[in-house]
Amino acid sequence: MTKNLLLLFFCLLSFSGYSQQITGKISDTDGKPIPFANIFIQELANGTTSNIDGEYHLNLPEGEWNLHYRYIGYKTKEVKLKMGANDMKMDVALASQTYQLKEVKVLASGEDPAYFVMRKAIAMGDYYTKQVSEYRNKVYLKGSGKVTSVPRLFKKKLAEDDITVGKVFVTENISKIHFQLPNKIEEEVLSVRSSGLDDQVNPMQFITTNLYNTRDDGFISPLDKAAFTVYKFQMESVFEDQGRMINQIKVTPKRKGKDLFRGFINISETFWNIHSADLKLDLPMTKVHMHQLYAPVSEDVWMPVSLDYKIRFKGMGFGFEGMYVASIKDYEVKLNPDLDHDYLRQQELAQKQEAESINDLTNSEKSEILSVKEKKRKDEIQNLLAKEDMKNSDMRKLYRLMEKDNAKNKKEKIKEPLEIKNEKLKMAKDAKTKDSIYWAEMRPIPLSSDEKISFVQKDSIVKVKNTPEYKDSVRRANREFKFKHILFGKTYKYKETNSRLSTPGLLSFDKISYNTVQGFTFDAPFSFTKSDTLGHYFESSSNLTYAFSREHLDFSVGSRYRYNGLKRAWLGFEAGSKAVDFNEKSGINPMLNMITSLYYKDNHMKLYDKNYVKIWHKTDLANGLSLHAQLEYANRKQIYNNNKFYISDPDNQDYSSNIPKGVSPELVRDNKALTFTAKLDYTPRHRYTVKKGVKRMVNYHSQPTFSLLYKKGINDVLDSETDYSLLEASVKQEFDMGFNDRINYSAKAGSFLSNKQSFFADYRHFNTNKPMVMLGTSWDTFRLLDYYQHSTTEDYLEAHMQYTSDRFLLKRLPILNNSLALQERLFANYLTHEGKKNYWEVGYGLSQIFLIMDVEVFWSFDGNKHRDTGIKLKFNL
Repeated sequence: MTKNLLLLFFCLLSFSGYSQQITGKISDTDGKPIPFANIFIQELANGTTSNIDGEYHLNLPEGEWNLHYRYIGYKTKEVKLKMGANDMKMDVALASQTYQLKEVKVLASGEDPAYFVMRKAIAMGDYYTKQVSEYRNKVYLKGSGKVTSVPRLFKKKLAEDDITVGKVFVTENISKIHFQLPNKIEEEVLSVRSSGLDDQVNPMQFITTNLYNTRDDGFISPLDKAAFTVYKFQMESVFEDQGRMINQIKVTPKRKGKDLFRGFINISETFWNIHSADLKLDLPMTKVHMHQLYAPVSEDVWMPVSLDYKIRFKGMGFGFEGMYVASIKDYEVKLNPDLDHDYLRQQELAQKQEAESINDLTNSEKSEILSVKEKKRKDEIQNLLAKEDMKNSDMRKLYRLMEKDNAKNKKEKIKEPLEIKNEKLKMAKDAKTKDSIYWAEMRPIPLSSDEKISFVQKDSIVKVKNTPEYKDSVRRANREFKFKHILFGKTYKYKETNSRLSTPGLLSFDKISYNTVQGFTFDAPFSFTKSDTLGHYFESSSNLTYAFSREHLDFSVGSRYRYNGLKRAWLGFEAGSKAVDFNEKSGINPMLNMITSLYYKDNHMKLYDKNYVKIWHKTDLANGLSLHAQLEYANRKQIYNNNKFYISDPDNQDYSSNIPKGVSPELVRDNKALTFTAKLDYTPRHRYTVKKGVKRMVNYHSQPTFSLLYKKGINDVLDSETDYSLLEASVKQEFDMGFNDRINYSAKAGSFLSNKQSFFADYRHFNTNKPMVMLGTSWDTFRLLDYYQHSTTEDYLEAHMQYTSDRFLLKRLPILNNSLALQERLFANYLTHEGKKNYWEVGYGLSQIFLIMDVEVFWSFDGNKHRDTGIKLKFNL
């Protein structure tokens, strides 16, 4: 958990190899260190950042340079420096920023002038997002943090991984970045070093994310075109920096939410670009405080040059505090040739030549022949930019005009390739092997004393772990048998052959279950796996289940083999005997059935004895199109209740029979069945990755998946009595609707083309959950339908829909809107067939209560008649 939290907030920085170095300390006028202050040399597009103690060092070539020392809340200090052949030391004190009230035109509405500034900034946002079509830079990231608390239950286990309370961890990266519009990012990690965290991190989202558009990251930026609906703005003051007047705007959310910032954003007057930001995010169990400093990396192009984040996580007994600082330099930028950059030129001319005609000045510099329509649009843009009383309607109009103007020369959009190339992140061959001498020379931000200690400890541990004796001890530990493995289970690892053997434990409570047919049962699963670098994978598994009341031992054995990783081609078989739910695919959760049986005497699960053998094959016929075929022979026998044990009996009732209510005994009698099943799944433009010869489809996508299922009961072969055929078509999809809202839907329609002989195990069963409690149930589940009673061999249609929103109804109330994790959900489920006409359910729920529980209320109807109302508690374990 700690490692994953760190990975979420990583960014990057870089270095240059000069022989002279300037070092020093940055502090305020009282001598207090200023952490993460930025030092930038515009002539070189180069710079660095101070560490947490305000210490810095910077490599510079000989010559005269203008160094700008900056941090939010302090005056920028420009130092002219003549660098010779020797190292220099320079301590710098930054004075607190001098703020002043802005002289503004007082509007009749009494509106805060911050709204005028933000309207201009938002309208210019589309331009600044696309201003640079391509850039390269070098980035250095340093992340340091420590665990502040660990639940007692996990202390020993984490200590084995050398994670203890108070111990400092440090990770640093040096990388090259290449960005191209719209979102192509290539990263080459030159070197990476860690004192205990994962080296293979990819924190690029925080470096490349710009505050003009954060929706893809799940946040609403203060510069989003919908910002006025969720934020209040207040003009705090203005100050001057590097020849520009800067507006300091206070940002306050109108509501609570994990998608909203609070703090300050500083906007440059006239040009309306971001100068810097001091913003906070309140995420579930996590607080983030970030600073971003922008600087002119070329004429009229301001880009981030320094970022720092403070992160505090506290939840479920775990605590973590971390600080991450990124310093970016060596910018090479290319202006977008498809954009009209006259906006900035005209703004600059307006600033310098207020008395002259802006149109005359512009036309004298550029003699481009414009159409009447284009000239009218440009005139409208300039008139709106010049307005001193811009309203929301003006801002929206200006945003649309600039968006249209910026897109007029846009080339036809090229579809993204289906394969997601991992080459976007390249790792230099020696990136992980650079020694401490290399880092001492190349690291642009000095380590603090705690960080130095952390690396010294890591180096000593690595030295021990690289010894043959230690490696041999690890190899023996992965293979050596111990008595406790019988009690708690064990996975034996064989690294040389890339294989594993897993065994159960006698005290593994998840292997124990109960039902009225078998009584208490104990499962003992074994598995062996082996893989190679060519995409082949072999797995062999077995399971022994002893039913104490039946005094019966069930077993199953099986294996599967992936013989082509690029086609995702598998071949498998399985054989054995076991007690099986009549609704084998989506019946009640065995643990839930154990709870309802023991505490309420509600034995929902109905079983039959199945002795079987099956073979199956699965492969991709084309990208996104897969075929799964299976042939199964089963000897199915009726079984009966053998146990009446219970813990409580609140309704003073008897256990129900193992024959489902309303089902004819003829349908559950002993029988033999040979069945063939084939299923086609198709997802258009299903993207994928390829790693080590294995193709893996992307799980999250917005494309629909179409399926066609055919199932045939084959008669008079091996005494098979079944004789039916089923054809089912279905579609499912999930996609975003608006911001942080999501829709899932699915629909299935089926028909028994023939049905001369079928048994209850062959019926079309539906996914239902009658008890009030649900354990990890899928979203497309009927909440109020009885088990089995609506199973059918008639034509049927079922449909499900789920709408998820961060703010729909109750989350708008004063108390619940403070909950960052809670989500609201609306449900609709529909079913119709010959025996159940037009049944439907609607429901409302709150999810992620304490992160693991959902609460839902449902109403069911038969046509227009209300049938039932129920409350559900769903545990997502």
